[in-house]
Amino acid sequence: MDLESAPQWAGLDPGACDTEEVRGLIAVLVAADSTRSTKTQVAGFLLDVWCLGLKNALAPEPMSESRLAGHRGLYFRAYEGHVQVPANLARALVFGAAAYARGFGFEPEGELAEEFTEAAALLGEPADPGPIGFGRDGKPFFVNGPYDDPEAVLRTLRRAVGDDGFHFEVAFPEQPSRGHRLFGPRW
Repeated sequence: MDLESAPQWAGLDPGACDTEEVRGLIAVLVAADSTRSTKTQVAGFLLDVWCLGLKNALAPEPMSESRLAGHRGLYFRAYEGHVQVPANLARALVFGAAAYARGFGFEPEGELAEEFTEAAALLGEPADPGPIGFGRDGKPFFVNGPYDDPEAVLRTLRRAVGDDGFHFEVAFPEQPSRGHRLFGPRW
């Protein structure tokens, strides 16, 4: 992801791009005051800003302030903390990542699509991603997760942008404990 054209946003978390473990994944937690309750409505998104867009969504759930504080800690436990960002950045990340992935043929389906629609309602209207550059080094970069079908993803990318239009890193599923990986523009 490239925020070079958005220094007002890039400066919010100066060390975010320094950690390779994140692998293009961004967790977004949205908390919005409810008009019908004293509790806050909380929803979440796991985004692959390099390629697949939406990886997971958590539909809105009412939470007290104390429960939200505990949930926030658990939600961001894979990261080195969290950074509070303006709502327009959260909107641009969520809707922009989804639009970027849609351009290659990746669309949430079934239950994930339903939860995304419910959770996205807390963000308001979709935002133009503006100065956010999705992908990595100007191209989609696929890194498979435990629930991805690498062959299907790579086929979809090849159809959308050709063999040289993307990069990838795929762990061999038959030997995940040894850490063997296949790198390169072709598979």
